[in-house]
Amino acid sequence: MARADNPYSRLVAWLKIILPIVALGILSTLFLVAERLDPESAIPFAERGAIDDLVEEQGISSPAFAAVTADGTAVSVKAETARPDPEETQALLGQRLEARFEISNGAIIDITSPDGTINALARTATLSGGARLESSTGVIVTTDKITTSFDGAFAETAGAVRATGPLGQLDAGAMQLKRDETGAYLLRFTDGVRLIYEP
Repeated sequence: MARADNPYSRLVAWLKIILPIVALGILSTLFLVAERLDPESAIPFAERGAIDDLVEEQGISSPAFAAVTADGTAVSVKAETARPDPEETQALLGQRLEARFEISNGAIIDITSPDGTINALARTATLSGGARLESSTGVIVTTDKITTSFDGAFAETAGAVRATGPLGQLDAGAMQLKRDETGAYLLRFTDGVRLIYEP
């Protein structure tokens, strides 16, 4: 049995008294120093109008549509985001649209625009807000709006176009991309064509 005057026993006896007092001091300091909370700014709540806007702004990210025509041309359309068109139930309003025609002979045509509409029922997409068509043959066409079809790998503009390519610069009132009688896809420019030839 340890003697009462043992230094270890005395240390333990003192610690039994000192440690609880120190613990009480630390706890009381935490309550005294703790920051007072302001109930007004504790939790930010969304305004009712903001919640209604979120409900109305339903949409999807990265929608994509694809089809293959009878002659083997692969047509695809995708967007960065899309939401329902309030004026047309079958249509989606998209942002940053991309359409691609992969023709069976190896040629590729890409069409891009900042905005547009995709109609899954009519199987069409309208790329608007400044559309750009670029073919693997080196032709680049810029216009306000291009309408494409999933079924026939068909595209046409709603107004004037400017094109650049191996032959130079071309301005026209309209453009069509369509398959001719031989099965080849051609870009056809109409309505006052003006070509500046650059050999």
